[in-house]
Amino acid sequence: MKKLFALFLSGTLVLSALSGCSSSSSSTSNPTPATTTPTSVDTSAPVPAGEPVYGGTLRIAINRSINAKALDPIFADGTACDQVVNQYGETLVQLSPDGSEYLPCIATDWTISDDGMTYTFTIRDDVHFQVGEYQDGRLLTAEDVAYSLNRAHEKAWWNYIPYFEYAEAIDEHTVACHLEYANALFLYDLTSPSGVMIPQEEVDGWGEEEFGSHPIGTGPFKVVEHVPDQYTKLEKNPNYWGVEPYLDGLTYYIIVDEAQNMNALSTGEIDVSVNIAGDYIKQVKDNSNLVLAQGPQNRIAFCGYNMSDPILSDKRVRDAISMAVDRNQIVSAVYANGDGIACSLPIPVTCWLYDESLESLAPAYDPEGAKKLLEEAGYPNGFDIVLSVGQSDAYVRAATIIQAMLSQIGVNVEIQSITPTEMTDRLLNNTVQLFMRDGGQGGSTDPASFVGNFLDSSKLHTNYNAWCYEDPETDELVRKAAASTNQEERIEMYQELLKEAMDTDIGLFYATLNTSWGMQNNVHGYVLETGAVMRVCGLEGTGINIWLS
Repeated sequence: MKKLFALFLSGTLVLSALSGCSSSSSSTSNPTPATTTPTSVDTSAPVPAGEPVYGGTLRIAINRSINAKALDPIFADGTACDQVVNQYGETLVQLSPDGSEYLPCIATDWTISDDGMTYTFTIRDDVHFQVGEYQDGRLLTAEDVAYSLNRAHEKAWWNYIPYFEYAEAIDEHTVACHLEYANALFLYDLTSPSGVMIPQEEVDGWGEEEFGSHPIGTGPFKVVEHVPDQYTKLEKNPNYWGVEPYLDGLTYYIIVDEAQNMNALSTGEIDVSVNIAGDYIKQVKDNSNLVLAQGPQNRIAFCGYNMSDPILSDKRVRDAISMAVDRNQIVSAVYANGDGIACSLPIPVTCWLYDESLESLAPAYDPEGAKKLLEEAGYPNGFDIVLSVGQSDAYVRAATIIQAMLSQIGVNVEIQSITPTEMTDRLLNNTVQLFMRDGGQGGSTDPASFVGNFLDSSKLHTNYNAWCYEDPETDELVRKAAASTNQEERIEMYQELLKEAMDTDIGLFYATLNTSWGMQNNVHGYVLETGAVMRVCGLEGTGINIWLS
C-alpha cells in the first residue's frame, strides 16, 4: 500500500509538471543563544479548546548556524536557513503539505508548452514587497520574478535549476520561463527557497555581502534583526496579500547543543524545537507540557565518497568501506526513537521508485571481505582519511560509529565536525574525502530529485554531486528520464540510474529520516509537512496558521 500511495503521489506531481496548467488557485524572556530528525502519525495539531487568538511571538530553536549572508536565497546553505527564508519569502508555487500537488502562490496559474520547455506563469496583481531601505513596499511585477529566478540560476551556490535557460517578463503580470531541456522537476525546483521573489533595489542597495542580513521578500513575516549564528527576529508583515498570521512575530534561536536545546524547551524558554532527535524524543513524549509531532520526510542520511580523491578513486576502496559498515547498527544506535529507519539506497523509502528488492544492490556487511579488497587495492595496512561531518548530534554519532567500524579494517578516520558554511566551502572547493552533511539530502517523491541529481555532472561540487560522478552517457539518461511523461519508462530508466549509483558506490546510504518537532502544548495551528521546514503561516486551504493559547 505504501508503494502504491507513493506511486500515486508521484503521478500527481509528474502530471502537474508536464501535462498543463494548475487548476487551483508569546512574549517572554529570551533564552541565551548558544555559540556553538518512518513512523506514521497524525500530522496535524491536536484540536485545541477555544478559537484561535491573535498575538504573541513564537520562539523557535534551530540547531545549525546561519551566517551573515545565508538568508539571501542564493547563499542559503541548509534547512536552518530555509526555516527563516520560507517565512519572509515566497515562490511562484508551493507544495501542498502532503507533497501531492503544486499550489498557486505568487503565480495564480501556469501553462506548459507541448515540448515541455516553456512555462508561462500569470502573476498575482496584489503582492507587495515588504518595506525596505531602498523601496517602499511597492507592487511585485513579472520583472521582479524574472530578476529573482535569473539571479538564483546564475548565482546560487548549489547550481539552482541547471537546465534553466532564462526567465522573461512578457507583460506586467506574465512571465515565461525557458528551459534548455524538458525536466519534470521544474515546478518542484521552483518551490526551493532559492526561488523566492526579492526586489533588485534592495540587493543593489545593500550589496550581495549585506543583503542576507537585511533580506526583503513578500511573505507573511519580515526579518527585522539578524545576528549571525545567534538569532533572527521577524515581525508580522502588515501588507501581506495572503492569510493574515495570528502571530505578531517569530524569533529563531541558534542552539547547536542538543542538551541545551532540550533544556530550553523543557523550561519554557522556547516554544518549538524543530530538531528533536535521539533520546530527547522520549523526553518530549514523557513531558505532559510538551507535544511531539513526528512523521516521514523525503530525506536521506548518508556518508558520501569523493571519487576524485586519490584514495577513494579506487572502487575497491569504496566497496571496502561500504562492506565494513553495518547500516542497521547505525540506525539502531542513532534512530532508536523513531527519527529514522534503515534505508540502503540513494532514494528515501517515500520515493515511488523504492523497492526492497533493490536493496540487494548495496554491498553486504562483510568486514573480512572488506580487508581483502583493501589488500587488492594496495592498502594491506589501511590508510588515514578525513570525514567531514556537520555539527548535529545524530550525524556526529553516526560518524563515530563509522569511525569505529572502519578501524576494524585498518582505516583510521579523523572526524572533523564543521559548520554548514565550512561544509559548503569544502564541497565547492572539492576538499572533502568522506563527508556527511547535517540534514542529509532532501527532495520530492520523484527519484529525479535524488539519484537523478546525484549522477548529474551539472551539479558537480554541490550538495547533490560532491562525490564527483561524471559520465556523458549517464547525463543523457538523467535528462531523458526527467523529461519523459511515460511513468513505466521513467521507472525503468531510474532503476538503471539507481543500479549505476550503487555499482559505482558513490556513498554509504543508511537511513530515511523522519521529522520530529517538540513543542509546548499551547502551540496550535501547525501542520507536519513532508519537508523539513515548519511553515508558520501557509496558503489559504492548507490549514497552517500557528497561534498560541
